[in-house]
Amino acid sequence: MDAEEFKLLRLQNQFLLKSAASLDVVRGLIGLQAQYGAAALHALKIRSNDVPNYSNYVKTWSFRGTLHLHEKRDLPLVLYRGSETDFGQMAFAPEQIDPARSERFRSIILESLSTSDQTRDALKAACLQEGMTERESEIILHPWGGLFRAMAERGEIAYTADGNRVFTRLSPMEPMREDEALAEMMRRYLAHYAPVSLRDTQTFFGLPQKRLKQLLEQTAQHSFEFANNTYFILDQKLPEDAAMPSVIFLAGFDQLLLGYRKTENPFLIQSTIKSIYNNTGIIFPTVLVNGLVCAVWKRTGNKLELRTLKKISVRDQRKIERKAVDNFGNVAVQWTGM
Repeated sequence: MDAEEFKLLRLQNQFLLKSAASLDVVRGLIGLQAQYGAAALHALKIRSNDVPNYSNYVKTWSFRGTLHLHEKRDLPLVLYRGSETDFGQMAFAPEQIDPARSERFRSIILESLSTSDQTRDALKAACLQEGMTERESEIILHPWGGLFRAMAERGEIAYTADGNRVFTRLSPMEPMREDEALAEMMRRYLAHYAPVSLRDTQTFFGLPQKRLKQLLEQTAQHSFEFANNTYFILDQKLPEDAAMPSVIFLAGFDQLLLGYRKTENPFLIQSTIKSIYNNTGIIFPTVLVNGLVCAVWKRTGNKLELRTLKKISVRDQRKIERKAVDNFGNVAVQWTGM
């Protein structure tokens, strides 16, 4: 397998050569990173061939402790038994706070959400009205590891998927067993991210290599050597007419960049990695040109700023500008870094 075929196979498996139903995209990719809700919606838009029904989805903490857009039916899978984090469950830690008090405010939140979806501020006000102390609020309303996250990790509440920071109450669910969940997620990972290496797999799942190695080898149907690494795939083949897309506007935190070890991802020019992944963990929206990430983009209103990471020919600039109109409508393109 040469480099072109390798990249085409990843693009095909990630729905970037041929789009699919939005439900298939979200389920196949095991969710879309949604730290910024608009990024997840863009990642879905460039891969799907329909208009998503956002009532089917929610945003919750899953992989690597970050927010992801998931289909509701997949919550027992991604919130499998034992997946709760110590940080996420800090509101129920006896050394932090009386668990009985946390349970009291948990009941208040669930009761408040039983009639309608509500913002975090509205739920916070309901708790404060019922006598939450300042010390309790520091733990229970912690912006990252408080009661809201603890309840989300248990599958009781989640953010709605429409881009607003609004919580919704979820139907009761029975989380899957850990072994069953990891086996199913590994199958989907190979189906829609392959070719993948063991180090790619660790990057995606955030689990120790020793734990993932056996599962990866059991699930994969084939392996091969490429660029001094062993890569695993299912029985996946490219159609004869597969061709590299000229331009793709990838989302921030796009799965094509998030699902692999960045220093071994052939879509990236190694010297530009720090311009794409910043020191605070942000992965910027990028432009893929003929199979390489060549620019970073930012949209503000009707202005689209494009910062180049390498020299781009005038011909490719025009292709990028036309693709920008296809993606974003009548935007004013502004180039920087030329």
